[in-house]
Amino acid sequence: MYHVLIILFDDTYIYQEKLRQRAPIQIDLRFMSGTKFMCAFDRLKIIENKIPPIQSSINFIGKGDYHYVSYIFLKRINEPFVLLVIDNHIDMKYSDKNFIRCDSWLYNAGLLKNLRQIYYINSQKINKIFKTELPIYLSIDKDIIDNRYLKTRWTQGTTSPQQLVDFILNIISFNRVIGIDICGEPELIIEELKKSEEINLSIIECIKTLNFKQSA
Repeated sequence: MYHVLIILFDDTYIYQEKLRQRAPIQIDLRFMSGTKFMCAFDRLKIIENKIPPIQSSINFIGKGDYHYVSYIFLKRINEPFVLLVIDNHIDMKYSDKNFIRCDSWLYNAGLLKNLRQIYYINSQKINKIFKTELPIYLSIDKDIIDNRYLKTRWTQGTTSPQQLVDFILNIISFNRVIGIDICGEPELIIEELKKSEEINLSIIECIKTLNFKQSA
């Protein structure tokens, strides 16, 4: 059983009605300031307290500006695991102790005691088969997708939506996936939001047959 969760930092998902119909948990943080690109850890704790302690979840977290929210889900995992990041950028810059940023969250994640390895997948690696004995948390930034198919606010890779879906199917076929988050939403342009919604729904559909095994 999996759960679909949406976090609204802006109106990105308001125009994705089909996606919202699939998400029984929707957390509205549009009123909250100090969250774009970077977030103080005391403010991050407020966000975390608003997210229910569910496992086996598919978490839609908005634009790449908010990719740092992945850290919340990672720190809740209470068994050794592997983080697999699908992204056009490596968000591994140094971060000081007061803030977490969209380009530094991997640095912070690397300090978590249960995280054993981080694997980075870009467009050049998207067709490879990936297997590991440890459970996987999968973090996806849709800026890996070629801008012919979707225009995000960041520089983009050369992957097609179908390649992305096929890779996710590969991952869940050969590994135990304990959670997923997805970011990389476009700007508030209706045409792009509809394209993004179709990709989001495709990701849900390819995971639907998977019975997530919960963390111990």
